[in-house]
Amino acid sequence: MLREIQCDEFKAYGKIRPAIKFHSGLNTVLGGTNANNSIGKTTFLLIVDFVFGGNSYLKSDAITKVGSHTINFMFEFDAEYKYFSRNTTKSDVVNICDENYNILETIPLEKFNETLQELYNLNLYKSTFRDLIGRYFRIYGKDNYDETNPLHGHKKENYKSAILSIEKLFEVYQIIEEYKKNFDEVSDKLKALNSTRKFDLLPYGNITTKTQYKQNEKKIAQLNEDLEKLSKDQTDKYFELDREKAEKGGLIDGEISALTRKRSRLVSQLNVVKANKEGNYTVNLDRFAELSNFFPDTNLKKLSEIESFHIKIREILKEEYEEEAERLQMVIDSINKKIEYLKVELNKQGIPAGIPRGYLQKYTEIQNNIDKYKSQNKNYTLLNELRASKKLAAEKLKQIESKQLRTVESTINEQMVRFNDLIYETKRKAPVLDLDGGTKYEFYTPDDTGTGTSFKSLILFDLSVLMHSKLPAIAHDSLLFKNVGDEPVEEIIKLYTTFEKQIFIAFDKDTAYSDETSKILNDSKVIQLDEGGNELFGRSWNIKD
Repeated sequence: MLREIQCDEFKAYGKIRPAIKFHSGLNTVLGGTNANNSIGKTTFLLIVDFVFGGNSYLKSDAITKVGSHTINFMFEFDAEYKYFSRNTTKSDVVNICDENYNILETIPLEKFNETLQELYNLNLYKSTFRDLIGRYFRIYGKDNYDETNPLHGHKKENYKSAILSIEKLFEVYQIIEEYKKNFDEVSDKLKALNSTRKFDLLPYGNITTKTQYKQNEKKIAQLNEDLEKLSKDQTDKYFELDREKAEKGGLIDGEISALTRKRSRLVSQLNVVKANKEGNYTVNLDRFAELSNFFPDTNLKKLSEIESFHIKIREILKEEYEEEAERLQMVIDSINKKIEYLKVELNKQGIPAGIPRGYLQKYTEIQNNIDKYKSQNKNYTLLNELRASKKLAAEKLKQIESKQLRTVESTINEQMVRFNDLIYETKRKAPVLDLDGGTKYEFYTPDDTGTGTSFKSLILFDLSVLMHSKLPAIAHDSLLFKNVGDEPVEEIIKLYTTFEKQIFIAFDKDTAYSDETSKILNDSKVIQLDEGGNELFGRSWNIKD
């Protein structure tokens, strides 16, 4: 529990205040006899929240008026003291200190909160220290003292998140989450399937009605008849196929056909090369002599020289023709081997080489259409199954969450009745928490909407939660008491004293109440503040200089 807070900026009549000591049970920040404001009561509660890992103090006037300052504080757990400090400027870290508040180590604020959560044995399933405790430190400036929404950590928090916090605090969330996880998984699958359908990403398209489903069934039946007829017509001549063999056979047969065409082109090229290589050319002067009969001036010698040059060129190219012929023959031989290999593969599939491609194509086409309509129907069935599963998961989640929340409701409501009976001489209706199955909640006092009753009910709610959960502490600012009648306030003060867990309150004055109440407030007092130099920081900044 929190044992002390110390700060060099805390002053009384110009002197630094000694460390402020805390104890178990009620810890009161008491105001002066005139119930003065702006003396630091609320600010001090914000500082208590600050040492419990909160940040609301950083928005207070003290930050701008005092400037950067360090809060030193000490907790006690199992008779062991743990010293820390936290600076308002470097508020995202906490210092681990020795007993004189010399810094030994600095850790992130998040790590500090985790440490407190562990030390307070508040390691509840998927919870954080601040989410659990922060909403029960009801202090002006924290925006969490709406008397009609006690579960809210702040006004803008949604209802489901607020209810989630009480589920975790009363340790029913883990049970609920198992059903929520199942609901989320089914919802995610349905969302994914709907997305693929919406953007037409399914390989065979989708159908949306039962009529289309039945039409697909008829098409599948007809296609199966066509496939049976096709297979029956060809069984004697060829063989019976399944879709996989037909597709593979069609691919292999197509490859054989392509290789055969390529081989034919290469053989034609080879024949041309061979013809050029084997050509036998000599200079024929008789042909040139006939030419001179028509053109007497023809230079026969020159023509003979040109023809001889061409013959020499052919002789030079003959070697290249031979190399090209060898290369083409090697390619042709390789293709022949591959064709033979593919024919063997066809035989392994039970398909003889030379089977008409039209048969394989028709067979594959029918099978593909069957797969298409089956896939459409399968996805349509899956869609309906997921919708039904989501509905069932939602019903189970609602059922189990309602059951667990009813247990939480009963525990809190029954305790609020007992507390309510203690603070009134005449029996009055107690406040009621209605968690409404986990989606929204109501908090009210039947037939009584008065402001005083509402704030009294808020206090009783917090005390009931404190009694029946692992919540280690609560804080109530003086604004919660202002509208509550004197009689219930005195009884509430007595209720505070029945707790061993720490309760921090700010109270304006004790003189307006009975001697018994005044004694309780003074006995539980950890600091008393007043104007005229006894403010928390030794001065009040709402007074003109």
